[in-house]
This record gives sequence, C-alpha cells and structure tokens, in this order.
Amino acid sequence: MARFLSMVVLLWLACLACLPARAQNLLPGEFGDIDLGRELVDADRLPTIRELRTMVANPRMQHVLMLKLYGDQHNHTLPVWSEDGRRLAFQRADVSRDVSKLLLFEELSQETPKLLTTDDNAYDYAFRWAVNGEDAYTFTRLDARSRTSSIYVSISGQPPETRTAQAGKYFAPSLLARTDGIWRLAYEKDGTIAHEAWTAEQTVYDPLNLIAGTSPRWSRDGFRILAARGLPGRSNLGTQEIVIRGLADDEEIVIPSAVGEMVRSPAWSPDESFVAYYARRGGNEAPWTVRACAVSGTPEPISLASDVMVNADFNSQGPSWEPSGRRVWFFSNQHRQQAYYPLAAASVDGGSVITVDYPRRCTSPNDLAANPSTRIPEFAFVGHQGLSQDVYVVLLNHY
Repeated sequence: MARFLSMVVLLWLACLACLPARAQNLLPGEFGDIDLGRELVDADRLPTIRELRTMVANPRMQHVLMLKLYGDQHNHTLPVWSEDGRRLAFQRADVSRDVSKLLLFEELSQETPKLLTTDDNAYDYAFRWAVNGEDAYTFTRLDARSRTSSIYVSISGQPPETRTAQAGKYFAPSLLARTDGIWRLAYEKDGTIAHEAWTAEQTVYDPLNLIAGTSPRWSRDGFRILAARGLPGRSNLGTQEIVIRGLADDEEIVIPSAVGEMVRSPAWSPDESFVAYYARRGGNEAPWTVRACAVSGTPEPISLASDVMVNADFNSQGPSWEPSGRRVWFFSNQHRQQAYYPLAAASVDGGSVITVDYPRRCTSPNDLAANPSTRIPEFAFVGHQGLSQDVYVVLLNHY
C-alpha cells in the first residue's frame, strides 16, 4: 500500500502543471477527490501534498494514514508481506466451523483478496513466502477428518501442491529458491526438522533429518537454518534455545536461554546479522519478552521489550523487523491504554523504545507485520472495530 500511496503522490505531482487548483488547500493541478477504494479510519480524505510535506518534515514519527484493507464476518490473523512488499497474505478463520483459509492480495490495489484453496475439510495455516522466491510460497494444511497434516508449495504462480506424500504431522515450512534453479524446503515433522531439494526436472535429495526442533528459517544463501530447538517429541509444548545450524559443516551457533525458559518463533534480521525471538519463563499465563541477539562473536541475547503481544494460537511468524534492521516492532501491554495499543519499536542498539499513535478506533491489535521493502513505514496488523477481527494498514511519515 505504501507503493500504491507513493504512486498516488507521484501522480499528484505529475499533474501539477496541467490542471487548475480545485480548492485553497490544494496546489495547482492537485487532485482532491482520490478514492483508494478502502475505508479510511478516522479520515474522510487523503492528506494533501502540503500536509504530506509537513508530516514528512516532522522529526517525530507520526501516523499519516490508516485504512481497513479487508474485513468480513470472519476473524483474520497473521498478515505476511512478500519480500518485495507488493503482496500480502493472511489467514481467515470461520468462526462457526473449525476451518481456516488463506487469502492473498497479489496487489494491494485489488478490491478483494484471492482465496488460495476451497476445500471445506482443510485447515490451512502457517503461510510463509519463499526466500528469494518472488511470488512462491508454502503453508501447512491440516485435514479436518484425519487430523493429519501436509506441506503445500506454490511456485511461479501455479496452484499449491503437496510436497509431503505420506500422512504425518508436519509444521512450520520454510521455502528457499536458489539461483541455480534448485528449490529447498525445510519443515518440522514429529519434532525433527527435515529438509529436501528439487528442480523442475528432478529430485535433488529426498527428505533428510537435520536436528530436533521447530520453526526453521532459511538464510538467503541456503547455507544455514535458524530454528528453535525443542525437547525431543515435545516441540509444540516448549523449547529451550535458539540455534543456527550450518548445513555444509554441521556447526552450530547456540543462543543460550535461562533455565526453565521457553523460546519460540525466531526471525532473521534483514541483513541476517541478528535474530529476534520471543521468550518467557513460567506457565502459559506468563508474559512474553522479545529478545534479539547478534549471530557473530559470543551470543549474548538482549531483552528489547517485555509483556509483548504474541499470538498464542500460532508460532509461524516471529518478531517484525523494520527494513533497516535497526528496530523490532510490536504491541505491548506496557503501553496499553484500555483496549488501545500504540505501535512500539525497540532498537537493537541500546534497546531504546519509541511509540507511535494511530486512530484509536482500532482496538485489541495483534500480528504486527512491517513491510520489508518500502522506505515509507507501512504496517499491517489485525484488530477490532466491531465483533470481527479485520486487517488494517497504517502508514507513518518516516522511519
């Protein structure tokens, strides 16, 4: 949407010399009736160019525009941006049945998202875009009848197809595209991370078990896998440490955790010099902390923020990095004002925290995702304006 808004602003500027002014607050040639086809939150129009200039010049980060991207009678969760920042996928739960579907905006200018699959007996979740793969993606499908699961993959715009021929318990897939045409897939099966590879013509290698653990994430070069290492056979109940495993030499970087601590959902920083993850000590009601750790030298994790909002039902997505890798963004109960939570970000260099307000009509937000590509800060998340949980996008003036 930031790309789309940027295009709108450029269109305004291009028309300055060819159209007359429409109102006193508009520059000569500026359009004043642009409609994005979305519900604006607490606004009845787009900002004018003069207003945009003033906001961009403000040294403090501030909300520029917020809109409801999509909503219906269902609840939605886990928006996930593609690497190029043009596509957005999210999950839809049927509140009356145990059914979950994945929806996709191939362009945010689409009026409605595309439904990826239509099988009524399937529970589709854990969507993830491929690393280096443009529009390729993977997800997990749980069969509502057999309660077994499969990993599905879509490449080059083709309909998703299963990569796991045998029934089992598969979780948290991660897909990688190599420049030599080889595709690599990592996933958890029964508490162990396995990986396989293939090309359009042949299988490169069948599934190979790597380490005990869950939530694998490929590095961009395909030489390392980031994961949360769990107790054997109990990876869904708790984990002990974050690990980076080298595939060529089997060497490991282990990020230590305290005794009795649970960790989950690791995520690489954009340049892969840091990882961020969630950690907590205590039972299921204990608050989550977001931590970060450099992957060079002696690993020494630092706590960035405490009592952060974490989706208890899904661990496929980890903390949200801004494109520069300087900060991790989140919602936290520490900054809560009744049911309203401002955007919050913590710097990995010193841990300083900033907060940014947006229209308070949206409450109980979760699943914050920063666009990984745009220079204009653009965040997708889910929240409530009524009974259903809808998908919102908010743009800020600058990072």
